[in-house]
Amino acid sequence: MSNTQTNPSEQDEQKFKEWSQSEYVKISKFCNSKGYQVKKIDQPKCQLLAPIVAIWYVKTTEANLNLWVISGDFPTDLTDAKVASNARQSLRHFSMAWHMQAAKLEEGVASGRIELQDAETQTKFANELTHRAENLYKLYSDEGLWAASGQEA
Repeated sequence: MSNTQTNPSEQDEQKFKEWSQSEYVKISKFCNSKGYQVKKIDQPKCQLLAPIVAIWYVKTTEANLNLWVISGDFPTDLTDAKVASNARQSLRHFSMAWHMQAAKLEEGVASGRIELQDAETQTKFANELTHRAENLYKLYSDEGLWAASGQEA
């Protein structure tokens, strides 16, 4: 009877591979739900910080349309790739966009314009979005995290 064991680095590599494959499936489905067909992932432009966040550079089947797509422990979202030159810059973009969306939701509650189910739900969602945006900005601001990638702020 053979007793084979994998070493910790092989286990970590396997976990990373499984996580990244799962996130890829998630972003593919998300892009599809928004009307975009994934043609190719530009791996050198992507940044996967498992298991926290993945920033994907997606080439779509539409001519001249590329996307930044974020997934992981953050809401899955996408934006036109023209808004950022690299994955780090895209984090800043998503952070700012989420802050603005949260402010719009909070303003809606204050003025009585409810876009979600009710004021309480909308307020909770705005607070969660603000929290996620702040955490995303912390990742963007972490110089040590980005030093090895060569991506400037």
